[in-house]
Amino acid sequence: MNALLEPLQYTFMQYALLGTLTIGILCAVLGCYVVLSRLAFIGEGLAHGSLAGLALAYVLHWNFYLAGNLYTIALALVIGAIHEKAKVSIDTAIGILFSASMAAGIAIISTLKSYTTDLSGYLFGSVLAITPSDLEIILLAAALILGILIIFNKEFILYAFDPEMAEVAGLPRAALHYTMLVMIAVTVVIAARTVGIILITALLVIPAAAAFQWTRSWRRMLSLSVVFGMGSAVFGLYFSYYFNVASGASIALTAALLFSLSFVFGPRRKPWRRSLGFGTAKEPQT
Repeated sequence: MNALLEPLQYTFMQYALLGTLTIGILCAVLGCYVVLSRLAFIGEGLAHGSLAGLALAYVLHWNFYLAGNLYTIALALVIGAIHEKAKVSIDTAIGILFSASMAAGIAIISTLKSYTTDLSGYLFGSVLAITPSDLEIILLAAALILGILIIFNKEFILYAFDPEMAEVAGLPRAALHYTMLVMIAVTVVIAARTVGIILITALLVIPAAAAFQWTRSWRRMLSLSVVFGMGSAVFGLYFSYYFNVASGASIALTAALLFSLSFVFGPRRKPWRRSLGFGTAKEPQT
């Protein structure tokens, strides 16, 4: 118990814990829609593509959150427009835009003689550097995105499971699609402070994917994803604190470990485990 409470005597750890938990919950919830909509790659694309916006913010001395969000939202909308108008696959549109945007970010950074911890924190994650203003932005953005998902829960669920059926049912599929892209973009930018843009996909995809190994029920998947997201965030934070490991890496590795355990021990793996001689329980009736 002392190991859990001792770090919390420091104010920066209190901010880090609250911010990490908030990001863990937000990414876990949004991640369920992302995984079911097969948009996992867009989280990766927007995370890497946001590098150009953050680099510009650093060079021009703009606010990182404001510039990063505006740039990444614009990037998400352009990806959606190319997918819709040019009739290319979403993966192709992401590949085109994120590679060009990331290249632009690298080009900007390469012109700098050095860059401070502000920029490197967004690249690799710096959860222990979360400030009160960072925390306010994280909480506000999380409340806004989760509020939208709660209010339009049925619409987004139908869109996630079957976009064509959603359109047939009279739902504004394009509006739902672009709104989802914007929410992912905002989440990517605010979560970059904790796990970094390089590892943001870990929290956005892995908890939901791990939950999917245990159940096909939407509510159970959502609940398990939140548990896995919070667990990854908290355990990764403490591991980072005690072993002096980069916070983003420790959180991502914890999430990956949870997925590995879910993959091996999830109900869908029972026949495979029995073939290796583990367990003799009967398969549940479906």
